[in-house]
Amino acid sequence: MSTVLLAVLLAGSTSTTYVEVPPSGGGLISGKITYDGKPPAPAKLSISMDRRYCGASRDDDTWLIGPDQGVKNVVVYLSDIKSGKKMSAAQNLTLNQSGCRYVPRITVVGQGATLEIKSSDPVLHNVHSYREGTTLFNVAVPPAQNFQISKKLDKTGGIKLKCDVHNFMRAAIFVASNPYFAITGDDGSYEIADVPPGTYTVNTWHELAGPVSEQLTVPAGGVVAWNHKLR
Repeated sequence: MSTVLLAVLLAGSTSTTYVEVPPSGGGLISGKITYDGKPPAPAKLSISMDRRYCGASRDDDTWLIGPDQGVKNVVVYLSDIKSGKKMSAAQNLTLNQSGCRYVPRITVVGQGATLEIKSSDPVLHNVHSYREGTTLFNVAVPPAQNFQISKKLDKTGGIKLKCDVHNFMRAAIFVASNPYFAITGDDGSYEIADVPPGTYTVNTWHELAGPVSEQLTVPAGGVVAWNHKLR
């Protein structure tokens, strides 16, 4: 089975129960995710609707690539770890629509988390969520105070969000089954700490890039470097 196919299957699966156990002899996985090849040219998105509140244009932020090719906002995670440190991902997430932007832009929540959707804008929005091209839910969010919708996020993996009314609005949520994940910073670097000794599958998820999956072994108290290229 190819590593790409394996990552797709893992990213959209339901998981077994994760058990919290105080880590002993935990190791560290760290590295950098970079873009393979010439980065796409920065794009400017033109805005034609509700300019009074949304502005006339904005930068496309789906690919955020630094001067040294580091890619920001890539989720790096372990998919087959069954026990370890305390779950750190949020179990409640409020997604606001403010200034014709989804806030937060990208985040990680725990499996079974509750998503609360609201809007601070005086214009109509909607939240169209999908995974691998399949719609999960699509809800209208009117410009009404105290209007809020709740959704349960039970399935692990990456979820893309877009507004069909304002097609420049984008966001992403990754649903994690365990606390061993990180989101790359401005330079593409990341760290996953307190990893129990063992052999695991490390994966990446990004809104546009294809997934990457690879096995690595973490020795007790060791530091393992894992770097990869995306495009």
